[in-house]
Amino acid sequence: MPIYIKAKNPVDGWKRAVRNIMQNGMLRVDERDVETRWCDNVMIHICNPYVNRVSDPYPFSEKVLKEKYATQLLNPDRMEFDYTYGERLNAWGDGEVNQIDYVIEKLKTSPKTRRAVATTWDPRKDTVCDEVPCLNHFVFMSRDNTIDLSVMIRSNDMYGAWLANVYGIAELLGFIAEKTTMRPGRITTLSVNAHIYSHDWEQASEV
Repeated sequence: MPIYIKAKNPVDGWKRAVRNIMQNGMLRVDERDVETRWCDNVMIHICNPYVNRVSDPYPFSEKVLKEKYATQLLNPDRMEFDYTYGERLNAWGDGEVNQIDYVIEKLKTSPKTRRAVATTWDPRKDTVCDEVPCLNHFVFMSRDNTIDLSVMIRSNDMYGAWLANVYGIAELLGFIAEKTTMRPGRITTLSVNAHIYSHDWEQASEV
């Protein structure tokens, strides 16, 4: 059953999503044979993504998120991994298409566009390999000189990864906003499979 959360900030959205999944989530053993609790199509609308970004119970500190995730989506270097989000967004495919540059130029030339879109999924690779992107589709839309960002996430570890995802997404939005001389606005994530792994259930129950 779909869930909609209008959150004041990232930590507010994280806590409410985690509690909802722990209380109402279905049980499923995933394709890697790991037990999870999960809900489908969890949409979290973050009104202010730059306030209260990390919580004390969260496994990672803001220092770690800043150093590890702050520029991750902007770095085209694959760094010997099967893929990175930065590579897929900044050098997608054999032609190494820079989708970030495309989004910036599209918003500059046509602020009312509905086509400022970037994707990480590559069916030529992701239908045949084991490691595939979770954050798949990024849509930027301007409103009153403010840019909002919606991100579709096919599979989302809500306890361990969602706050880190949002931290990186917010940095990407801030970069796009700066380059287009607009303000960064709201972030919405749609986690199609929003899950919590069994090894995190004890800590997640205390959120």
